[in-house]
Amino acid sequence: MAPLKKIDEAAKMWEKTKDPKYKDLWYKYIREFANGPNNIERRIVSIDSSVKTDDGTYKVIKQPKLF
Repeated sequence: MAPLKKIDEAAKMWEKTKDPKYKDLWYKYIREFANGPNNIERRIVSIDSSVKTDDGTYKVIKQPKLF
């Protein structure tokens, strides 16, 4: 069963019965969906020799010497 369908079914069963078992199952499926392979953070790769830091300033990255 698709992850979102499992989440929806657990939510529907919780709404119908108000059984804590279904509420726990619903939250478990949500956590699995949020932390699983559907949530991919990508790393930003700089195309410049300087990188903007959190405070807004730029940090220059020195290029390695090849010879």
